Amino acid sequence: MIKKRKLSKKLIIYVSLGIYALFVLTPFFIMLISSFKHRYETIGDFKWLPQEGISLEGYKSVFEKVNSSTSIIEGFFNTLWIIIPPTIIGLLTSSLSAYAFTKLRFRGKKVMFGLLIATMMIPGIVTLVPSYIIWDYLGVTANAPFIPLMIPGMFGAAACVFFMRQSFFAIPDEIIEAAKLDGLNEIQVFFRIVLPLSKPALLAQGILGFVAGYNDYFGPLIYLKTDYQTLQIALATFSDRFSGDWPAILAANVIAILPTIVIYIFAQKYFIEGIAHSGVKG
Repeated sequence: MIKKRKLSKKLIIYVSLGIYALFVLTPFFIMLISSFKHRYETIGDFKWLPQEGISLEGYKSVFEKVNSSTSIIEGFFNTLWIIIPPTIIGLLTSSLSAYAFTKLRFRGKKVMFGLLIATMMIPGIVTLVPSYIIWDYLGVTANAPFIPLMIPGMFGAAACVFFMRQSFFAIPDEIIEAAKLDGLNEIQVFFRIVLPLSKPALLAQGILGFVAGYNDYFGPLIYLKTDYQTLQIALATFSDRFSGDWPAILAANVIAILPTIVIYIFAQKYFIEGIAHSGVKG
C-alpha cells in the first residue's frame, strides 16, 4: 500500500513536471521550426512544420550586414569582449570580498556586510542618471562608450559576494589553519585552497554573471554607438530592418540563444552543484 502511494506521488510529480516542461519548451520549438520555414509560410494560418521543405533563407539573412548597421555575428563578438572581462574580474573581486567576510576577523565585519547587502535593495534605475552624468563629465561616453559597461562590473556585485560567502562557509576552518601552519599567507590560502574547493560555486556565479551581461539591453542602448552595438541591440536593429520576415527574425534569435544553451548543457552539473553549495547556512 505504501509503495503504491509512493508510486502515485512520483507519477503525479513527473506528469506535472512533464506538462510544465511542455509549456516551457513549446515556444522554443515554434521558434526553431519557424526559422526554417519559407517567408510566405509564416503568413496566415499557423502550421507546426514547414509545408514546402526546409528553407535556410532566414539564416542567410542573419549573416548579411545591412548598410552600416552591426550584423548579428559582429554584435555577438562585441558582446563577448565587453562582458567577459568584467565577468571574470568581478567574480575574482567578489570572491575576495566574500573570503574576507567569511574567514577573516576584523571589527565591523557584520555591519559592513549588512551595508553591502542593503545595496541590493537600491534599484539600478536610481543610479542610472547620476552614473551617466559622471561618465559623460569624464569624457568617456564620447571616446570610449564601452567603458561604463565594463568597469563597474569589475568591482564585483553584492549578490555574488553573498552567494560566494555562503559557499565559503562549507570550507572547514581547520583546512585553512593547516595551510597557514604550512607557511601559506592569506592570499596563497585564497588562491591555492579556497578557490579550487569552490569551483562549482564560482562556475555557477560566472554563468549567472555572463548571462546577465549577455542579455543586457538597456545599458548598451544608452552608452554604445553604432560601431559598438552588442548582440541585443543588433537583434533589435535586425528585427526592425527585417520587419515581417519572421524566418529571418526567428533565425537571429535561435543563433543568439544558442551559446547560452550550449554553456548550460556542458556546465549543468557544476551549475546545480554550485547553487546547492551556495545554500549552506552560515
